[in-house]
Amino acid sequence: MITTGTIAAKGPNPSDSIGHTIAKHEEGGQEQADKAELDRYLTADRQIRPAIVEGMRSQSPQVRLESVTIVRRLTQLLGNAADVFAKVIIKSGVLLTIIDMLSSEDAELVSESAWVVANVSAAGFKSTSAVVKGGAFPKLLTVFQSSPNKTKLRALMALQNILAGSNDHRETLIREGGLEPALDVLEDPEQYSAGFIEIAASMIERGTISARDRSTCLRTTMRVMPVLLKFIRYHPNDSAETLSQAIKVLRTFTTSTVEAKVVVESGVIPRLVRLSQSVAENNDVQEDALRLLSRIIVGNTNRIQAALDNGLLDALQFCLGLRVQIRIRLACWVVGHIAHGTVPQATALVKSPIMPLIANIAIDGTVASEIRHDAAKALSYTAKNASSNPRASAFGAFTRNEVYRGRYRIPTFSGR
Repeated sequence: MITTGTIAAKGPNPSDSIGHTIAKHEEGGQEQADKAELDRYLTADRQIRPAIVEGMRSQSPQVRLESVTIVRRLTQLLGNAADVFAKVIIKSGVLLTIIDMLSSEDAELVSESAWVVANVSAAGFKSTSAVVKGGAFPKLLTVFQSSPNKTKLRALMALQNILAGSNDHRETLIREGGLEPALDVLEDPEQYSAGFIEIAASMIERGTISARDRSTCLRTTMRVMPVLLKFIRYHPNDSAETLSQAIKVLRTFTTSTVEAKVVVESGVIPRLVRLSQSVAENNDVQEDALRLLSRIIVGNTNRIQAALDNGLLDALQFCLGLRVQIRIRLACWVVGHIAHGTVPQATALVKSPIMPLIANIAIDGTVASEIRHDAAKALSYTAKNASSNPRASAFGAFTRNEVYRGRYRIPTFSGR
């Protein structure tokens, strides 16, 4: 499961353990050892000891590294109370020093400070705001571009936490190019671990959750759609949640003929058709692929034909055969779009095995009424546009008979 809120680094290597909380030891003996270590680092009133604070500002690189490593340990030793360690660090006045360390030429110092910043930024709005006001954002972008993957991941985690901090943080991050690291990861996923890809996909999804964010994102990161299209086309795992997220985001961008044309010309249609035939009944990717195909083809006969040429009817037959109700409904929507295409396209529907399946769904009392209603609409639209075909006339008569019986009322068609 991809994380969608704040993330804090934990454990000996954050690339191996990404979650919502800081690592916490369960063993009683380890808890005692941790308490003893905390006592060495904190005063009686739970502040960082002055010697550690002074060490952060030392002229000695080794002392600075040891001091920031202790602070990082504090973010782990204080366990799940992220706001507690964030307050300790902020109140001790060392946060700005740690943020400045992000610009150091010492790679280990940068790595440790990025880890601390990632953890502090996970502690909620006030802590994230302190990180942003301290000037961490541009430094994190530089760290991501110039560091080894271990440190890159910590910087990416901090950026995601900033993105999740508030609407203002999100808008600022998008406007100033904060999604670029996530796009870098998705553009070349073979170079990164699964942890990177999860965070990057989550960042793109979270960064485009409103129309205003999408507009800002499009103005400032013009390569969002090409990156997503490439990621979808070549991702090796048909059921990966990151793939589902990428398809969802692409669908939010596909709001006009211009974007739909870009999608079709990218060559992604065969992949979407194949994904819509996923065998896993609980696979979100299949549903997302169907929704995107539905949006791409609505109202455009050329795009309908592109999907038909790549096996869309077979995919719809597969989805209807699964008897998973949400997939049935989505398939009926897509059939409705095809039926509003050309007469040959509607006739192709009529000649396919799809229509008897939909007819059976329309009269199946075990199926939810709204889905049976969608099935009846699909029959009606197809029969109307392919009326010269005798088989279509039969489906039209069937639908009219069902309407006469009071089972359905066929409303005006609306695209989805």
